[in-house]
Amino acid sequence: MSSSVNNGVERANANPSKSFFIAMLTRDIDLVDCILDLLDNSVDGIGEAARREGRELDENRPFDGFRVELSFDRDHFLIKDWSGGIPIHVAQEYAFRFGRPDDAPALKDGTIGLYGIGMKRAIFKMGNRVRMVSSTGGESFRLNLDVDSWRHDPQVGKNADDEDILEWSFELSDVKREGTDVEIGTSIRIDELYEPISRQFANPVFGDLVRRMIARDYAFILSRGLTVVVNGTPINAIMPTFRQSQDIAPFRHVETSGGVRIEITAGIADAPPDDTSATARNPDSGVYGWYVVCNDRVVVSADKSADTGWGLKPVPAWHPQYIGFMGVVRFTSDEPAKLPWKTTKRDVESSNPFFQRALPIMMKATKRLTDYTNKRRAEAKRIKRIEKTAPAVAVTRVVASTPALLPATKVRDVVMIEYVREAADVEAAAEALGMVGSSPSDVGIKTFEYYLAREVSR
Repeated sequence: MSSSVNNGVERANANPSKSFFIAMLTRDIDLVDCILDLLDNSVDGIGEAARREGRELDENRPFDGFRVELSFDRDHFLIKDWSGGIPIHVAQEYAFRFGRPDDAPALKDGTIGLYGIGMKRAIFKMGNRVRMVSSTGGESFRLNLDVDSWRHDPQVGKNADDEDILEWSFELSDVKREGTDVEIGTSIRIDELYEPISRQFANPVFGDLVRRMIARDYAFILSRGLTVVVNGTPINAIMPTFRQSQDIAPFRHVETSGGVRIEITAGIADAPPDDTSATARNPDSGVYGWYVVCNDRVVVSADKSADTGWGLKPVPAWHPQYIGFMGVVRFTSDEPAKLPWKTTKRDVESSNPFFQRALPIMMKATKRLTDYTNKRRAEAKRIKRIEKTAPAVAVTRVVASTPALLPATKVRDVVMIEYVREAADVEAAAEALGMVGSSPSDVGIKTFEYYLAREVSR
C-alpha cells in the first residue's frame, strides 16, 4: 500500500527483543530474592485456593498444615508446595504474563505477590530447562520450557489487518480439565543451571544464607503456621523481640488509615553495649535497627539509614551506642498496591504516603530511646540488670505501652571519658587488675576508679 494512501503515515517496529527483555528482567534481582519470590507465590496460593473453595482460614494461623519444600545443588533447583495449585484459566491468561494485565483479577486479602513478574524473573535467572507441574485436585497441567529455544523464537504472528503482533506464550501440556490424579500443589524444577547460579547453589555458605533469610524475612508468616523446609532442614522463625517487664516495655502505636493498618513497635531488644568505641567487637550489631514489614513479609531488616529516620533531625545518626534498639513497623492491607515496598521486596518505597504517615512516629520513638541510652550511662550497671532480666517477648505478643516504659535514671552531673591506647597495654592492665576477658571500656573504668581511690582525696 503506498504512502500516499496512508497520508504519509506508516509504522515502525517497536517490539521488544526477548534477550534484552530477559536481561533487564533479571539483572537487578539477587538469587535469594528470586527464591523468596517463588516462596511468595506458594503463600499466596494458600489464600487463593481457600477463596476458590469458599473455605475460611484461621485468622491467627491461616497457614497451619501447609508446607513448602525447597532443594538445590550444583545441578538443580526445586520448589514444591501443597498450596492449592494454579487453575488452568489462570495459567493461560495471567500466571505467565510479564506483569499483571489490566483485566487480571484484583489482588486482595493480604497477598504478597504484586507485580506479576516474580516467577518468570526467578526461572529466567536460574537456568535453561524448566519443568513445572500444577494441580488444583480437579484439573492439572505441565509446562516444559527450554528457555534458550524460547528466547530465539520471535513468536510473531499476524492480526486481521496482516500486521505483525507478538504472540509470546508458553506451551502447556497434559492439560486435564475434568479430573486428574496429579497431587494438589505446584512444583517447579529448574535444570541446566547457569554457571554462576550453579556455583552459588553448590556453596554451603549460600545454603546457610537462604535459611537465615527465610527465617528472618518470613518470621511473621512462619509464626502463623507455614512450614518451610530447605534441603531437608525445617526453618524456625527469627522473630524481632523486645524486653518487657514491669520496669521496661516498648512503645506501641496502632492506627488504620485508607485501608492500611499501621503498627509501630519500638524498644530495647537487649542491653546497650558497655564498649561503643570504633574498635569494639559487637557481633550481633547487624540485627538491630528498624524493620519494615508489608503483609507480614519483611522488606527491610535492621535498617540504620535515613530511610527510617536515622540522621534526620532531631534523630541522631546510627552509632554503636544504640545497639540493642529495635523498631518494627508493620503495614497490612487487603490491597497490596498501597503498601510501601519495591518490586524486589527488598527495599521500602519511602515516598509512599502511608510510610510518610508512619515515619514521624517512628522518629519520635527512636529519639526517645537514643536519649535513654545517654541517660543510662551514669547508672549503667544497675539499669543493665533491669534490661537483662526482663523477658524477651516476640513483637507479635507485645503488650501495649505508650509511650515506652524505661527504667528511671537519676539526674547526675556526668561526663564521658574516652581515650585510645595500645591493645597490648590494655590487656596487660586487665591482667594486673584480674579482669582478663573484660571489655576495654570496663578496664578503663576500673583504672580510673583505682586512681581515684588512691590518689584523690575528697
